[in-house]
Amino acid sequence: MLAIPVLDGDAKYTKKSHIYRTPAQRIWVVILPAAATCLTDVWFQTAILSSAIGYDFVLAIANVSGAFLDGFFAEWESGGAVPNGSKTETLHLISEDMRASFLSTYTSWAGMVGVAASIAHSRSSFLIGLGYIIVSILCSFVAVQLGSDFAKYIASSAPITNTSYQFAKKAHHILHRFMVLLILYIIASYIYLDRGGTQNLIDGKNLVIASTAWNQLSLSILFAVCGAYAGNKVADDIAPKIFQGSMLPMGTLICNALFGLLGLSLNCMRLSDQSWEDSLLLRAFALNFCGAASLFARHASDNRQLYYGNTKGGVRLAGINITANILFATLLFWVSLEIEILLNPEATNKKSGRVVRKLLKILERQREGQNTSNVG
Repeated sequence: MLAIPVLDGDAKYTKKSHIYRTPAQRIWVVILPAAATCLTDVWFQTAILSSAIGYDFVLAIANVSGAFLDGFFAEWESGGAVPNGSKTETLHLISEDMRASFLSTYTSWAGMVGVAASIAHSRSSFLIGLGYIIVSILCSFVAVQLGSDFAKYIASSAPITNTSYQFAKKAHHILHRFMVLLILYIIASYIYLDRGGTQNLIDGKNLVIASTAWNQLSLSILFAVCGAYAGNKVADDIAPKIFQGSMLPMGTLICNALFGLLGLSLNCMRLSDQSWEDSLLLRAFALNFCGAASLFARHASDNRQLYYGNTKGGVRLAGINITANILFATLLFWVSLEIEILLNPEATNKKSGRVVRKLLKILERQREGQNTSNVG
């Protein structure tokens, strides 16, 4: 049992960062992203293949539901929601890891941009893709507030005293059982793949690792774990030092812009050689690493904190933050759409993709100039 300080009645129910962890419990930063990857890459993909719903709809549901969960766990993490039993104490203990590890993997800001480009290309409408982005961001703003309200609804309203920690020991036991269930769930996902639940990828010449379903899932989990860590590291430690004193959450903005741009790497490589599409390493980096490192759910919570955190300028700051994210997303969406058009051999609009085509020609000329100078 932890040493418990006596708190004032008006104090928040808080914990120091990770003081509840034993060395064995640090495995949460691996287990939670792995579980989220199994959910999105195995079971969601199976649902898409066996039904009429598309990936665009599934990703939108994942992002909005992830925003709801982020608002829910944010209240337990901040102390806004007070545990009233061992189960709610469990929510309090795991809240930080759920937001940083599970939800950053479960949702994807970079994926939202890529899907918007695919929709716009398939429907031949820039506005439809842009509308997909705007609706996703606005719906997440509403969802994160609903999640926060739900956490407060099931939480205790009693004054906070030192007896509020009496549920910690049983909560630890619940966390241990939950960890075992998640490990069994991950194993079950591998077994499902081994029985032919999903199709293996086609072999390609740019493959370093054999293209099998197990290898694909293993790499996806590895890159998702690294991506979740990298995204939160940039947002929490690196970006705040660069943008000191900013009223906006620049860490989240930088993560979304940076990793959203890197998420275009797969399609960029396909412009030079279509066989790159079958590279497990490149797919895992572009989809899983960049998807987990971009912080969609965190962006939604940032908007809520700005909206309610400043009584005078909260609405203005939240509006600026939403607008900035939409502008970043629109820019990346436009570039991604240009690439999608170039990748489509049946594209008939000669004006489409002209910007990316010019950039490719410039790079090709530079490469030719370097080769000529080397020969000389």
